[in-house]
Amino acid sequence: MSQRSFTSKDAALTINYIGFVFRTLVAEGYAAEALLKNTALSEDDLLNPDFRCTFEQHKTFVLNAINLTGDPHLGPRMAARFNPLNIGLPASAALSSDVFSTALDVLRQFVSLNFSILSFDYEQEGEELVIRWQPAVDVSDIEYFVVGSSIVVTENFWKLLLGEEQITLFAELALPEPEGWAEFAPSLNFPIRFDAPFSRVVMPAHYLQRPLSGTDPVLHQNMLRLCEKQRAERFFEEGLDARLRNLIVKHRYQNLPIEQAAEALGLSERSLRRQLSQADSSYKKIVDELRQSRARELLAVSGLPVSTIAYDLGFSDPSNFARTFKRWAGMSPLEYREQLAGNRQN
Repeated sequence: MSQRSFTSKDAALTINYIGFVFRTLVAEGYAAEALLKNTALSEDDLLNPDFRCTFEQHKTFVLNAINLTGDPHLGPRMAARFNPLNIGLPASAALSSDVFSTALDVLRQFVSLNFSILSFDYEQEGEELVIRWQPAVDVSDIEYFVVGSSIVVTENFWKLLLGEEQITLFAELALPEPEGWAEFAPSLNFPIRFDAPFSRVVMPAHYLQRPLSGTDPVLHQNMLRLCEKQRAERFFEEGLDARLRNLIVKHRYQNLPIEQAAEALGLSERSLRRQLSQADSSYKKIVDELRQSRARELLAVSGLPVSTIAYDLGFSDPSNFARTFKRWAGMSPLEYREQLAGNRQN
């Protein structure tokens, strides 16, 4: 089956999580009609495992639910009640993995089968394991709901995999602190810091090689085959924006020519430029956003010299990086690092 990247108006998003939220809220007495207002969704749609909705429908439902309940923390609150086994085939494949890093690889590859609004990547940074979530489309209107839900669901899944009460050390979100956070925060078993320069979830890196109690090599291979089959049967791939960002990150933020990026995505350069333009984006804009985010992160947490960061991000020399970073942040890399250090002391 041929596949194409989806946009916010394509019926491409699975309904696993919002279907759960809908059923839970209806059971608590909220009116189904009010929850589904202006979504063009029916109750039957949210009970159909094969149904796909558009992002616009997803967003409207989420905003309806938040407004109806008056709960700005509805996403993470519902996520705490969501059974992570309902991630489906990717969860089964991860649970039967040999070690935690294999389970992460499985989820990185297949989690979008049932949670197509997001993908994630991870890497080890010294003694820390850092996970970054990447929305498939622009989720800015409901970003706290989407990312907050994902962080809580996966923390519960990490606990199931590893058999411990807390895995995540802390999370940082590049979002303003939501209203009523001080009252809601104690319900989580790890801290979340807001107004961060970038978003990430941090856990100890020593978990990477932790053997899993549910390992079963035969079941694991069977689950992987089923995941591959399900992925092959999808009409839509991940969103183009997410696929392109993952490709650029995979190439370590180096100067990947647009024609090579297009070829890797199975597109012509002209088609890639056209699709990005239709989404009010461009190749240069996406590369700039990724480099800026990564630069801020490395300046904040790595302790690496500015020159090393410049070369790691594909800049020809540190002075070029310094000029570009000043355009991004309004200050030099050293000034940015000093500002962060001062904020921590305060």
